[in-house]
Amino acid sequence: MTDPTTYTELDEILRGTGRDGAIGMSAIDGLIAALVVAPSFAHPDEWIPLIFGGRQPPLHENSPGLRAVETIFSRYNEVSEILADRPEAYRPIFMLGDDGSVVVRDWAVGFALGIGLRRKEWAERILLTKHCDVLIPILVYCEGELDLLPAMPLLEKQQRQATAYQQIAQAVAAARAVCNPHRAAEARRQPGNRRRSTRNRR
Repeated sequence: MTDPTTYTELDEILRGTGRDGAIGMSAIDGLIAALVVAPSFAHPDEWIPLIFGGRQPPLHENSPGLRAVETIFSRYNEVSEILADRPEAYRPIFMLGDDGSVVVRDWAVGFALGIGLRRKEWAERILLTKHCDVLIPILVYCEGELDLLPAMPLLEKQQRQATAYQQIAQAVAAARAVCNPHRAAEARRQPGNRRRSTRNRR
């Protein structure tokens, strides 16, 4: 295995020096959170291209692409283990603005991308059920085409955005508690998927 990049290095590689794109470490972390807690497993072949501009990165030995992917898988496994064993210790990776304010939208965009990979399952298990409220601290930051709270007035969303990020860690853990029985049942039905995903915990 190559040495993975640091989160800062990965963010700079993907976002560039302008640091104004949505695809960076914070968005990746949001995507990973959604993948880990989702009611249905998504193989890395489905979501790695979301991070690398719609393509699989070249994974030559010691290449930047391989090091970046190893970093991403490392965070995936870390989040999976923390949420399984000590969910109270989970912390999302947010960015900070130039003024020191917490920037949450990138993380929320990543989470929304993860939902999009298994939209039907998310709808059936959380979004269209009584459990939808557990995701409100996340979904209030998803706007425009990513809006998953169409019934909530814009003003209310904006008001909630001031402090909702403080509840995102708990929201992720709560979503996992709701979805994990369905995820476990899926794994029992499809043992072949587990063999394919040796690099990632389900």
